[in-house]
Amino acid sequence: MIAMQYKITLPEDYDMNIIYRRVSENGYKTDDFNDLIFKAYLISESTDSPHSFNEYSPLYLWKSHEGMNQFIFQGFYDHIIKSFGWQKIQVGIPIKYDFTEDFEQSQFVLEYKKDISPAKQMDSADFTLSSDLCTGKMIIYNPDYWIITEYYFFKSAPDNIGRGKIYRLLHLSR
Repeated sequence: MIAMQYKITLPEDYDMNIIYRRVSENGYKTDDFNDLIFKAYLISESTDSPHSFNEYSPLYLWKSHEGMNQFIFQGFYDHIIKSFGWQKIQVGIPIKYDFTEDFEQSQFVLEYKKDISPAKQMDSADFTLSSDLCTGKMIIYNPDYWIITEYYFFKSAPDNIGRGKIYRLLHLSR
């Protein structure tokens, strides 16, 4: 398995309705995509919280590199390049994940990032948040940058996000 995400930062005055329309009109195109476990069409808006800004940040979880390669190199990613320019794709390896039967009803995603500090012995990462309200959760890591990212999926916006970042989930392709 492999996860990927590109984070497109948009200007403060960007009309986010463009993203809502884009996802509404095209989100279904990745439903049943080869090797795709899910694609979460995520956005944040500058009005969401004092620390938020306008961002379009699709998150993918692939069964293997083959589906990801097909998406990137066979014309599908070209739509992102044409609309938003060249984007850096963050890649991560899943460590743990758990998706409930209600996963497809998720409407919000909470993201936590933390560094992996140098150590003499590597310890496996564990979930920071414990919540019965999660419809799914996933931990990925990137050994190139030594970063762990945790994602928590919810039906409604979580109350206390702490140091995390909240996204709205506009469409979930499976």
